[in-house]
Amino acid sequence: MSFCMKPCDSFSAKFTFYSSLPSSISRSKIHYLTKSKPFPFFLYSKKIGTKKNICTSRRPVVCSVKSDTKVDRFDSFDGSFIGSSEGKRTDLKKILILGAGPIVIGQACEFDYSGTQACKALKEEGYEVILINSNPATIMTDPDLADRTYITPMTPELVEQVLEKERPDAILPTMGGQTALNLAVALAESGALDKYGVELIGAKLEAIKKAEDRDLFKQAMKNIGVKTPPSGIANTLEECFQTADWIGEYPLIIRPAFTLGGSGGGIAYNKEEFEAICKSGLAASVTSQVLVEKSLLGWKEYELEVMRDLADNVVIICSIENIDPMGVHTGDSITVAPAQTLTDKEYQRLRDYSIAIIREIGVECGGSNVQFAVNPIDGEVMVIEMNPRVSRSSALASKATGFPIAKMAAKLSVGYTLDQIPNDITKKTPASFEPSIDYVVTKIPRFAFEKFPGSQSILTTQMKSVGESMALGRTFQESFQKAVRSLECGFSGWGCAQIKELNWDWEQIKYGLRVPSPDRMHVLYAAMRKGMK
Repeated sequence: MSFCMKPCDSFSAKFTFYSSLPSSISRSKIHYLTKSKPFPFFLYSKKIGTKKNICTSRRPVVCSVKSDTKVDRFDSFDGSFIGSSEGKRTDLKKILILGAGPIVIGQACEFDYSGTQACKALKEEGYEVILINSNPATIMTDPDLADRTYITPMTPELVEQVLEKERPDAILPTMGGQTALNLAVALAESGALDKYGVELIGAKLEAIKKAEDRDLFKQAMKNIGVKTPPSGIANTLEECFQTADWIGEYPLIIRPAFTLGGSGGGIAYNKEEFEAICKSGLAASVTSQVLVEKSLLGWKEYELEVMRDLADNVVIICSIENIDPMGVHTGDSITVAPAQTLTDKEYQRLRDYSIAIIREIGVECGGSNVQFAVNPIDGEVMVIEMNPRVSRSSALASKATGFPIAKMAAKLSVGYTLDQIPNDITKKTPASFEPSIDYVVTKIPRFAFEKFPGSQSILTTQMKSVGESMALGRTFQESFQKAVRSLECGFSGWGCAQIKELNWDWEQIKYGLRVPSPDRMHVLYAAMRKGMK
């Protein structure tokens, strides 16, 4: 038996299939997706025991049943099989969560927050939760959170010992930052997951590799027509110089693969700096791979937090704008949510790109962070990178919107769809409703260069901040002033008396505006006071 879906012009006709379906169909349900994707109809057949999305159409459709084995196709059909809406998976009993390890620059307590939310969400659904983390000074390692917690170094060998002892049904690697993702990849490639019959949930191995491997990501973006900066992949120092010669001009950006916080990367303004940074990047990458790309210094930088479920519902949780332009790591940049200087047309463009990217990469259930660069002159858009996991920006977006991204990602990983999860804030709408906020959120990073003698207080693509403050306000001015005051650096706000006492001369001001540093916002105020336009 097969099922045929035909387009219909009458809106009411799409409900007529309820009465015409035979008893062999146990359930049917309509899922409304975002406006960039038509809604699909799901049919469930007891006879074949499968769940299939027969088609998607931008018009209402009516279903008919045919006795032959051929399913008719129409121009509006894509024939994709998207997923199930049965709710949580019952074949999983025990789930292992990988923590983020020690708190270091680039990987701080935001992943402790994510892991804690995931533990609570999975236990709420009745799953047995096992946690591995090497850092005992975290909330997620509290005895009351996971059923069993292992405080052990985050190495493939030791984690495999836990797999052998606990025999979990699945591993959730998307809550522990880059450490957990790299560990999951190592376990999969060593055969440990197959050996003990453990499934990766939240992000499949192929999706992790496609997003983290610079070459695969670049090819994926080419497949969907999204621009990336002119660049080349290098695995040796010789290949790095060959790529630099091909691009033809400095400065150049070096981005190591499978790293967090831009570790090992940076901006090279000449051949000597290029060689030093490439050596550092190749050593930092677990695959000895770096991306050498043309500099987009001065372009505006934006981030979008995206969530997708097994039914291919996609929602944009939050848009984030970096006040600092390209060239400063997003973790070191002053950021504002929602984005302030995008036109509606530009925002919709980034939104469409984000949805296309998360589908192309293959993140089937969970959250991702997509970073874009926008040319302030002509509006040209290029994608910088994508993180197929809960990230630093996810924690910011969660606190900014009230949408618990880590909790939702954990529930999506076990089979729920966005329309089946209630919104924690409204208590009435489902999680498939995109958050809309009528206030402004500002995040300002906190630096402590005084604790690292000999380090340069220059901000680049490698993260250097040790913390951050976040503030909410009805206007940008209000939230910005609150965030400055919350840094606890002795300033009562932007433009306060302490800043006015800093008597910088013109040369110091010009240098401070040209070279980004932790004092850049105060340098900007000094420049405005002196009448610079």
